[in-house]
Amino acid sequence: MLSRLTIGRICWELAAQCKSWTGLVAYNRPAGARHSRPFTTDASNVRHLTQNNLDHFLQSYDTFMLDCDGTLYGTDHVTEIPNVPEAIYKLRTIGKHLLFVTNNSMHSNERYVNKFKEVGFEANESDIFGVANAAAVYLRHIAKVEGKVYVVGGQGMKQELDKYRLESFGAGPDPDQASWDPKQLLQMEFRDNVQAVLVGFDEHFHYNKIFKALSYLRDPKCLYVATNVVETAVKIGSGRVQPTTGALIQAISVPAKREPLVVGKPGTLLLDCIRHKHPDIDLSRTVFIGDGLRSDIAFANNIGVDSVLVLTGSGALDKIDGPDVKPTYVMDSFELFSKI
Repeated sequence: MLSRLTIGRICWELAAQCKSWTGLVAYNRPAGARHSRPFTTDASNVRHLTQNNLDHFLQSYDTFMLDCDGTLYGTDHVTEIPNVPEAIYKLRTIGKHLLFVTNNSMHSNERYVNKFKEVGFEANESDIFGVANAAAVYLRHIAKVEGKVYVVGGQGMKQELDKYRLESFGAGPDPDQASWDPKQLLQMEFRDNVQAVLVGFDEHFHYNKIFKALSYLRDPKCLYVATNVVETAVKIGSGRVQPTTGALIQAISVPAKREPLVVGKPGTLLLDCIRHKHPDIDLSRTVFIGDGLRSDIAFANNIGVDSVLVLTGSGALDKIDGPDVKPTYVMDSFELFSKI
């Protein structure tokens, strides 16, 4: 049996072969979006959102798309950001429509409802767009998948697929003994009528899953869908680097010689999923607030809405390195809205 370390090295080496892979790189500006702004690559003309200009800001937007990790609570999902519940309440009191948009594929929308209650506010499932849910919406209502979906991911993804009556398998631990032996690989069970392979974060990721995903993707009619590809790894300590969802996806994409349709930020498919539930959204009156330059701010720019970079998570002005990640505003904390 392959050790977890050996499997991890195999996956990492596969991912390393395709450092330049970026998922969806061409985005069409949606109808109703604001016209492109004359961005520069420096942060000198980014407006700082404070109490002094808050009233004018609030008059400009009706819909607030909100990132979650690093914006409404810490990136560790534990650390509290002060006065977020009150800020949510104040925004709703003045008639703002709040949509919660996250690239985290581990949880179902139902879990997010409970998570938000733990933080101190409530949200309807119809206003929550985790990428697990967005993937299910895409597969059912946009791609019109009627066959089976092979899932490289967790139970949160399966729960969302179940909700949309999509037959799926593969989520969680792989049922077969880990092996690289071709004789044993050929004995593994494969299912018929698999119309899509869906890949997200998977704590049980290993060689068997790569083998099965690659085999299903040999069929050119089988859709290849991924939740998000923004990062392949993050530093978590001195000399320690943790692979993220992007690394798992690349470990499949490189040998498959296929690029997935990416439903998460910064790709615009996520907007299609949002519009499926909220067809009347006015992008000219919409703003996105988040801490991720390459995910949140790039998503806002790709769909043509204004954006706010919040500095409580991974956001930092000194990381702005091009027009695609230039925010309209920067704010110190979401707490500012509690002072409305």
